[in-house]
Amino acid sequence: MVWPPQWVGSSGPGQPSAGAEEGVLKGLQRLGNRLLLQITIDGRQRTASMEWDPPPAVGDVEVVLLASIGAEIRRLGDLEVPTGKRETRR
Repeated sequence: MVWPPQWVGSSGPGQPSAGAEEGVLKGLQRLGNRLLLQITIDGRQRTASMEWDPPPAVGDVEVVLLASIGAEIRRLGDLEVPTGKRETRR
């Protein structure tokens, strides 16, 4: 998996470019095999993109990140991502 996420677009003219690990996760959107993270830094909304070859599966990472809305981005890189494989009970 690619960490930290990469910015989509630029910060705009006259705006300093913050690292994608700065800020707070406010939301995310899944587009196929890519996750777009909505991050707030100093009151500004930014979007960062994550795309990689599994494992882990995109859906597994999505579940972990959805449960982490409101967390600082720098803390998300250390989270464990469980695999989607579940044991079947008999």
